[in-house]
Amino acid sequence: MKNISKYLGVALLLFGAACSKTQEGTYYNPNKDDSKEIHFIQSSIEKEFAQDAQSGTIDVQIARTGNRGSYTVYLAQKTSDLNNLTRFKVPSKVTIPDGKYSVTVPVEVDLSNFIMGSNYKTTLLISKREVNPGDDGAQVSQFSDKVALSASYELTWEPYMRIGSDGGQVQQLATYHYSLYYTGRDSGLEVEKAVGANIFRLKDWASGVAFKFILHDDNTCTVPGQSIGYFNSNYNEYVYVADMAEYTGNESAYASYPCTFDGKDTFSFYLIYYVSSGYFSQGTEKLVFESEPDTTPIVDIEFQGIETTATGFRAPKLYFSPNSYTKFYKASVVEGDITADTQRQDEIRQQLIDDKLEGVVPTVTLYSEDASVWNVPKGNYTAVALAYDSIDNPCKLYSQRFTCDPEKEYGIKVNEFKFYAPTDNLNYSPYNTLIWEMQTSNVATMKYLCVKTDIADYLCEALGMTLEELTADRGYDIAEEMIAELNSEEGRATAFNTLDQGSTYVLALLMTNSFGDTAFVSKTGSTQGYFASDFDQTKTMADFLGAFNATATITAGSNDTQGNYRIDITRVNDRDVLIKGMSDMRDFAPELNGYYDKEKHMLIVETQAAGTYGPNYARLGFSDGLMIYWGDNSLAIGYIGDKLYWAASPYSKNAINSYMFLLFSTPQASSSSYLREYVGSRSYSAISMVPLKQASAAANAAPAQTQSIEVDGQRFTTYLLSEDLLPTTIRPAAKAQAPASAGDARKQAAGKTLRTGLELHRL
Repeated sequence: MKNISKYLGVALLLFGAACSKTQEGTYYNPNKDDSKEIHFIQSSIEKEFAQDAQSGTIDVQIARTGNRGSYTVYLAQKTSDLNNLTRFKVPSKVTIPDGKYSVTVPVEVDLSNFIMGSNYKTTLLISKREVNPGDDGAQVSQFSDKVALSASYELTWEPYMRIGSDGGQVQQLATYHYSLYYTGRDSGLEVEKAVGANIFRLKDWASGVAFKFILHDDNTCTVPGQSIGYFNSNYNEYVYVADMAEYTGNESAYASYPCTFDGKDTFSFYLIYYVSSGYFSQGTEKLVFESEPDTTPIVDIEFQGIETTATGFRAPKLYFSPNSYTKFYKASVVEGDITADTQRQDEIRQQLIDDKLEGVVPTVTLYSEDASVWNVPKGNYTAVALAYDSIDNPCKLYSQRFTCDPEKEYGIKVNEFKFYAPTDNLNYSPYNTLIWEMQTSNVATMKYLCVKTDIADYLCEALGMTLEELTADRGYDIAEEMIAELNSEEGRATAFNTLDQGSTYVLALLMTNSFGDTAFVSKTGSTQGYFASDFDQTKTMADFLGAFNATATITAGSNDTQGNYRIDITRVNDRDVLIKGMSDMRDFAPELNGYYDKEKHMLIVETQAAGTYGPNYARLGFSDGLMIYWGDNSLAIGYIGDKLYWAASPYSKNAINSYMFLLFSTPQASSSSYLREYVGSRSYSAISMVPLKQASAAANAAPAQTQSIEVDGQRFTTYLLSEDLLPTTIRPAAKAQAPASAGDARKQAAGKTLRTGLELHRL
């Protein structure tokens, strides 16, 4: 309030300085037109109720500047949770009587279904006025046409205690691991518990606020909607977080998006970060209750590459870093990779204890961190360190594999890497094919992942992975025979086909050599597309009427096939047409409306009701491959040559490329009535049409070579290599390119970092 008062005071001072000593013009009269300007006094009201209360009231003040006349305003609620419409009972209208400056509006709150620890919110709006304000302009409103209401149970908090190593009680601390709106971690956060309830909160979480969650008897958890304390100026509101069930108002969401406690010390929360118009990110974050400090001696080992000394000698540099509980450690280097060989590790540990290890280099005893060049021949090795505690007891053996390759004989080399749409190969269409050409050296194994770029971005964000980690986790193995061809002097070329036209894809490759060193590369490529801007501008409405044979890529579940179906277009009047068909299903033949755009010489088909399917209501919806839309978008039908193509219309807000018939539980389409299903689980893309009399007999097309990745209950298509062997254009003498190291992106810095560049999504 001090800041507000200060800023208001400055404004008044500036206004006063601009006036002459003698006031000119009319004086402001609060009982003129401006007395009709009725507003809420407060912009937000938060109220806590006693835990045994079943109902309560929030008093809202509504006021005006004058007191003459009787004026009425009409009220409405706006809330993302439809259950709040019954939790908060709002009068439909309010009247300020003659002689009064303000009235109190009682908002009744039904607390009978409130969950302890949850915060329920709604917004009260002035939806209509009996009399509009005049044009006086003397009154500058300091009030608002809406007020945000918040109701919750009153909680009393106390420190949550645990038993310490000395048998006494100490306050529980926790570490929170961020991966969604922030990245990193916060340690040493104080934990508090509500008196009389199994409700916890972390202090100083995210942007300095408390994070509340509820632990149930079955070790499941609830994370009620709450502010993270960060004000997002792009949307002019605070960012909120909740679990998916709380966000959607659907308890069954816990089956797919669980929040659980392992019964020991770790909580796993599936969370969504959002504002009123959509969400930024969703996924799992973890909270771990801290215990007594771990006094285990630890030695971290890092291979820091090949270093050239002052004398020109090139050798591997190893960095050993002991923690404070390590008194000293014995370090050496042994041949081969022993990191997964527990028996060999036990043997080496005992040999170090007995001072009998015959390593590649002599064993050294070190008392602090050390970064030195080690004189070892080229080859595959493991650095080892045996840690000792404060009383000279040998503890764990630590190891780190590395390759000594001063002349880069063993390292993975990518000599050529191309990913493009073919423009001079008659056997492949640039509209649905991308060619992959590559020539490598020293590759022993390889994984690949081919997806649309926007889907790759979504998967990385939803899973909290880099593209490299996603490829390692969800990628597909390349056969040994093909790897041998990739490593040959000529390299190898093959194709990804049955792709969507006018789309951009990323091909990600994770390679490993015979020693286990990895390298990661990726490249994007785009198919050519048919766009509304390419449509013939000479066609009239008559050219679009008749019976047509439609060809489309039909996606049913995770399977893509090319199919044919009939579409009939008939004229209604000089503008409108009726489109019948648009489906290959025998039990569903919708009749939809479209219109002919005379200026652009194309048909426009907008989202609309499409009848019923079973007990549910169907609606034409669109997709850009990532999101589904049932508003603000439309498809265009136009000619390119003798064919008609479907593409995103010039009026579409998004680059949609497919349609489907979405299912809703009510005739009104909304996020709450959307069943997250569509008719036949089918979507239609890459649609083209020819007049039926010109259509050739339909042939059964081979299924597309695809798989899918399922995240958040959604399936995303990934594309597999064809078995075709194509001639390459690779030059044998191509210069080698050193790919980025595969390990760099996996390091996690301590502390948390706000993620920038997050995009807003809508469920």
